[in-house]
Amino acid sequence: MTFSDDTLKAYLQGSLGSEESDAIEAAVEDDPELEQRLMDLDPIAPVVREVFRDIPAAAPQVELPPRIPASAGPWRLLGVAAAAAVLAVSLTFWLTRPQPMGWAEQAALYQSLYTPDSIATLEYPPAVVDAQISLAEEKLGRPLNRDSLEGLPGLELKAAQVLSFKGKPLVQIVFADADGNPFALCVIRQGDGAPNAALKQEVLSGLATARWARDGYGYMLLGNRPDNDLTVQLDYLAQTFAG
Repeated sequence: MTFSDDTLKAYLQGSLGSEESDAIEAAVEDDPELEQRLMDLDPIAPVVREVFRDIPAAAPQVELPPRIPASAGPWRLLGVAAAAAVLAVSLTFWLTRPQPMGWAEQAALYQSLYTPDSIATLEYPPAVVDAQISLAEEKLGRPLNRDSLEGLPGLELKAAQVLSFKGKPLVQIVFADADGNPFALCVIRQGDGAPNAALKQEVLSGLATARWARDGYGYMLLGNRPDNDLTVQLDYLAQTFAG
């Protein structure tokens, strides 16, 4: 998915809608060129380079666009001087602020709190699980193919709950393996225009995870340990679960 300069400028100004902003943030994760374009379009970036060109080598380093040319005019240069103190504080914040977690990181952190004892309490009658699945489908705006979920190899469907991430419905479908250990499949509605993403496996919050995105939805399968092999479940989902 490509973004125009005007769209990226609107994002930097905070005037872009939430769906488009989320699409840009998701794309930046895997697109260094897009990240550089954002830096190039950020009006503060070249000023920071000019003011902090003599930062000691031990300080954090930031890649910024080229310095402002002298042809920018005296008013522009006066503006740079007047803003220097404010920019010093801004740069310190930029370099030291914690990076916000995306939906996958948040979901993995939440899932990491589950234990076998947590799963043992999820003994709902079929009618209750039916209602949970129906509510999740309604919030997501897409079917969840319960028959496929119940056939997930090595796992038993236990429950489904509707969470939220930045105002977007995030559904967590909870499973237990043969030993009662927690597994989960998470689905988030990212919205029309959100970029597709190929399967990516990594460890998040101490859990083996596999995530991908397609047709406006993000998906993530989570294990219960960092060394879980999710291959069998992923192959099954690829064949039976749309998305």
